[in-house]
Amino acid sequence: MKDIRRLLSYLARYKGHVAFNIVFNLFYVLTSFFSIALVAPFVSVLFGLVEEVGQVPAFRLDPDVLMQYAYYYIGRFQSQHGMMSGLLLVAMAFVLVTLISNVFRYFAFFHLAYIRSGMLRDLRQNFYAHIMYLPLSYFSERKKGDLLSRLNMDIPDVEWAIVSSLQGVIMEPLYVMTFAIGLFSLDYQLSLLVLLAFPFILYVIGKVGSRLKAASGKVQAMMGQMVSMVEESLNGIRIVKSFNLIDWVGRKFSDYNMQYVKALNGVYRRRDLSSPLTEILLVAVTMGILGFGGSRVLAGKMSPDLFVLYILLIIKIISPSKHVVTAFYNIQKGRAALGRIQQVLDEVPGEQEVPQAVAKAGFQTEICYRDVSFHYPDSEASVLQHVNLKIEKGKTYALVGASGAGKTTMVDLLSRFYDVSEGAISIDGIDIRDLKIDDLRALVGTVGQHPFVWHDTVANNIRFGMESASMEEVMEAAKKANAHDFIMALPQGYDTVLGDAGMTVSGGQRQRITIARAILKNAPILVLDEATSALDTESEVLVQEALSKLMEGRTSIVIAHRLSTIRNADHIVVFEKGRIVEEGSHQVLLDAGGHYAHYVNLQNI
Repeated sequence: MKDIRRLLSYLARYKGHVAFNIVFNLFYVLTSFFSIALVAPFVSVLFGLVEEVGQVPAFRLDPDVLMQYAYYYIGRFQSQHGMMSGLLLVAMAFVLVTLISNVFRYFAFFHLAYIRSGMLRDLRQNFYAHIMYLPLSYFSERKKGDLLSRLNMDIPDVEWAIVSSLQGVIMEPLYVMTFAIGLFSLDYQLSLLVLLAFPFILYVIGKVGSRLKAASGKVQAMMGQMVSMVEESLNGIRIVKSFNLIDWVGRKFSDYNMQYVKALNGVYRRRDLSSPLTEILLVAVTMGILGFGGSRVLAGKMSPDLFVLYILLIIKIISPSKHVVTAFYNIQKGRAALGRIQQVLDEVPGEQEVPQAVAKAGFQTEICYRDVSFHYPDSEASVLQHVNLKIEKGKTYALVGASGAGKTTMVDLLSRFYDVSEGAISIDGIDIRDLKIDDLRALVGTVGQHPFVWHDTVANNIRFGMESASMEEVMEAAKKANAHDFIMALPQGYDTVLGDAGMTVSGGQRQRITIARAILKNAPILVLDEATSALDTESEVLVQEALSKLMEGRTSIVIAHRLSTIRNADHIVVFEKGRIVEEGSHQVLLDAGGHYAHYVNLQNI
């Protein structure tokens, strides 16, 4: 029931539309019932099944009395205007009642459309916003394709489940209950026979539905695997082609696809079984009613006209009853999808502010790492161990060491991509955990090893969220990044759209675009994480010149394996297995003959 409550909780924002939907559905049900109720007296009087009533009976809330009222007025109309006029009256009455009934139905669906589209929007927005705040460790453990599958495949299933729950739990049961009240008012003994059959019908439906939920969850997980494989194949398309792996990945995808189809066929078989199974059971009940009711008519315990009306009401109940069953299966499928979505939404965001977070607009004195240790939440191995480091404003600090020594973790902790396990990091004496996250990250500009660009224009990639920046400011930033000349040589200049992952320009050009972005951001603290390691010599020279301009007047933290790029740093910090083992200037560390001198000698060789 918890997941059902979750499904219905998404309706809260649209309670006005829900209320109107229920009201219009109620009117639709009542007018539909009224149209059916007209059949018995029309048929009885027009075709002589009962004698005409000579006088108006005394009013009483009783089906027989209400029928006598109808018989009286219709009989009078027929005697005055003839049989054909009576038939015309029947036709006009049904057209009018059907028109009114379907107007109510249209307005019910009109409000349902707002609920469906709005909830689909809300679900996607909440899901996307939540994953943006999840810690980086979450994405390193899970496939992006599975998240895409949950966003694009599972959320529509939840939306359908919510719509089905609204229709199947409110409208259709309302329809069935209204007609059931009519059945009991006509003949309660006959209706008890129907009521006794429903527990068996619900038991059969429930057994099939529970298996459908489990099978649907399996299908959705398999779709996540397929989307993940497609996403990974496209990301590595160059490697796939160069290693002649097209057939291999094709066979692997085919295996996933076949498993998915087999599981999907199982879901379809269970789902498609629901409608004919329900119809068979309901028809069996109807045949029982015909036999038992017919015997009551022959015994004089029930009039033929009321029995005809009873049968019509039973027939009208069959369709909404099948819809209730279909809604039940959609809800089961939606519950499986909601479970996968909730697995993500239940993940605790990695970036949480303290209640009274401090606003900070600038950087004045120093960054201080005090006895900082760090390990990932699901691992006991320490990445950093008791690190103490003071970074003064306006100076360049280089972090050096073997891969996995903890250099990148140092700067990740500064931006609060993770929080320290022990110790503290402060900026101008304020613990960064006490700062507003947006203010903290506004202080730090980052240029990484793998430049990230959007599938957008060059100008928008440089702006990157800074929409207020003018075109003149964008061009000035590009000039400082040594990017203006090659941008102007592009087909549409700054309006040229970069392809997926920026593949329409070279790696060095992408890097200079990201440097221009950092220049435009104008953050006082700059982090350069292997910014030139993936470039050729000529590109490296151009990027290094751009970086030199970017670093002017800023506090810079540089992570580099090419030690030639950091020899002029004010302070070099050498890491080994999560600890600081050496620090000082290039010449001091070289003269010391320790780890740093060893790295320099290796690169010289």
